[in-house]
Amino acid sequence: MNQFELFTMIFYVLDAEWDETQDRILGDFLSGANPFLFEDLSSADPEIYKQFCEIVTEPITVENSYIIASKYIASLNSNIISKAFKSITEDEWVDSVKEFLSEEHKGETRA
Repeated sequence: MNQFELFTMIFYVLDAEWDETQDRILGDFLSGANPFLFEDLSSADPEIYKQFCEIVTEPITVENSYIIASKYIASLNSNIISKAFKSITEDEWVDSVKEFLSEEHKGETRA
């Protein structure tokens, strides 16, 4: 799993929660973090993805991805975003990551 795939998974989780809550703060973050607005591997506001990459530097596996994602979320210092991320359990996360990685997606790395 690479950095962009992890970033995208975090976006998916937060976006699903935004669909439920329509929280303005979460929506503002998601607008800037959107990894699908442009063709490159970044976010709508490139500074968000750049900061993510500065924080997430360790190797990412499916097994440790939830912990790494949680670390990134905590770095944002937003109770709203943290609460939104906690809407998914680690087991649900792992299942979702495996499904996501098994399908064709932007930023994928195939051997």
